[in-house]
Amino acid sequence: MHLLDLVLWFVFVVWIAAGIFAFWNITGVAILRPEPSRPQSRLPRVSILLAARNEQEMLPATLDSLLKLDYPDFEIILVDDDSDDRTGAIADEWAQRQSAGGKLRVIHNHHLPPGWRGKVHAMSLAAGAATGEWILSTDADVVLHPSLLRQAVELALRKDVQFLSLTPELEMQSWAEKVVLPAFGFLLFMLFPLRVVNDPRRQRAMAAGAFMLMRRDELTALGGYARLRDTLIEDLRMAELFKRNGRRTYLGVTRGVFHTRMYENWREVFEGLARSAWEGTGCSLWKVLAGVAVGNGLAVLPWVSLATLWLPHLFTGTPLGHDPAFIAAAAACAASAVIYCPVVVFAGLSPLYAFTLPIASLFYSTVSLVSAFRSLTGPGLRWKGRSYQPPAA
Repeated sequence: MHLLDLVLWFVFVVWIAAGIFAFWNITGVAILRPEPSRPQSRLPRVSILLAARNEQEMLPATLDSLLKLDYPDFEIILVDDDSDDRTGAIADEWAQRQSAGGKLRVIHNHHLPPGWRGKVHAMSLAAGAATGEWILSTDADVVLHPSLLRQAVELALRKDVQFLSLTPELEMQSWAEKVVLPAFGFLLFMLFPLRVVNDPRRQRAMAAGAFMLMRRDELTALGGYARLRDTLIEDLRMAELFKRNGRRTYLGVTRGVFHTRMYENWREVFEGLARSAWEGTGCSLWKVLAGVAVGNGLAVLPWVSLATLWLPHLFTGTPLGHDPAFIAAAAACAASAVIYCPVVVFAGLSPLYAFTLPIASLFYSTVSLVSAFRSLTGPGLRWKGRSYQPPAA
């Protein structure tokens, strides 16, 4: 058996193992779904914090969904983070509406102190004005079902955790979103298994920045957002801050109650993922290179091998049935498509998108390398019109 045969059969085995692992990983995890309105009067007060920078398109839908929550006692604190569009004006207009009932407060921020990242600083300002027992950190481009906050608080109290995060469903309209985002979600799912991050005996932690529910006294005791002032991936770092200091954390999944559209085109997808890629590896070049090699070895190599082996036979007309390398490549390709297919279906896409995984792998490899290059050579990373240097390793 040749080296290529061995490598391809190894890839096949890895994909089968990944499928078994993924099935084990998702079982037993809480999945929140729509519930009828069921207001409760004995739930703790929640402060909902939003950092909004240039979100004029999505902000009205977000505020409308927040103000329609069936939760009995909550406030919304929105920080307009030096927007150069109508975000601040829209927030002020909504705060003055009778339907807001005085629940929405707006803070206009035009200063970013040295050493702080924009979103973390804005959330720190909002947290300083909060009065709730619990804080919900969310984004200005999300839409929540009326029952979601109530379900989340009840889940946190039932599981006796101090930090609870929920993953949103992603709205994907462009081809870029549909190709890249499910694959990126699958990568996170494998690197941060739900069963592991929800196990208090394990140190690994993870959160979705669009929904982080925290006890305010615990956040204060841990040093608040000031502890995270220099991070570009505050969701992961916040989960780590809680869990590694002995607090109980939980990451759940939602269906039909929580959605957002993160990016709209290739450029936004690239910038958004590049912003977190370098810091997400611990600012480690060898991890970036290893990730590129392993990812493309699993997702790209089988398909390249299949095409390379098939084309000569296509022109010569010789049979392929007895070529060991072709059989191994076909098996590895089939395994990757079968294992990845439930991911794209869960994301609400056609099963045919299972065959776009090699494109997603090559795209994210480029993102990772560019993120590392920009961070190491000086230009830094751009997000929401600002340039950042990631924290030192």
